[in-house]
Amino acid sequence: MKAFLAATLFAAAVAPLRAQAPDAARMIRSIRLSATVQQMNLNGVIRKDAKVPITMFVRDGNMQFYLGNNERFHIRLGDEKCELLTLDDKGKTAAFPVSKLAAPIAGTDVTYEDLTLRFLYWPGAKLEGEEKVNGADCYRIALTNPGNDGAFAKVYVWVHKQYGAFWQVRAHDRAGKPIKEFQVNKVMKVPGGEGYTIKQMRVNTLEDKGGEYRTKSITYIEFDEPDIKGPKGLRK
Repeated sequence: MKAFLAATLFAAAVAPLRAQAPDAARMIRSIRLSATVQQMNLNGVIRKDAKVPITMFVRDGNMQFYLGNNERFHIRLGDEKCELLTLDDKGKTAAFPVSKLAAPIAGTDVTYEDLTLRFLYWPGAKLEGEEKVNGADCYRIALTNPGNDGAFAKVYVWVHKQYGAFWQVRAHDRAGKPIKEFQVNKVMKVPGGEGYTIKQMRVNTLEDKGGEYRTKSITYIEFDEPDIKGPKGLRK
């Protein structure tokens, strides 16, 4: 999701964690780098009241997303930063509008900011402890937005100890209120490699109910088993 469900789904291929000592920056960097080396296509849907088809191409540090409304956008992934771009039907790229980052996709709970997982590129990752989340042992890492773009000011990432993948994410606004939660329900193996990628992720929009934050609405991002054949004309 790297930069996505970029950075990105969100984009979001992941690899087994190699580090023995729990270092927050290293864990987040491992998740980012895994998406830059994967070579695969993913087809799936963003599902709420209806299904929005989604296709993600990953090649050599580049991701392209195709949505069911014929919209396309492109992410160039690096070690320490990512670049989010729009992509027209002639293959021409332009800077993605900052004002559109928090916009819902086709009436779902998923925004462009969610799909790209761009918060994985925020600096200053801090390890806050270990917790069990949905039956899995995880490290809890805090990330703070260094700028004023997007809807998220602070994001907590729970990293699965076995897979080295993010397992749950909770995003907070600038008032400190939790507004969005991502929960990985299923992962799948990437063919021909050691990596894992998301098979199903649940995206919850949260609301304040008398001081308690509860789920207001739910959307699922679901991918089929990966296709390792390359797309034609993938722009770099």
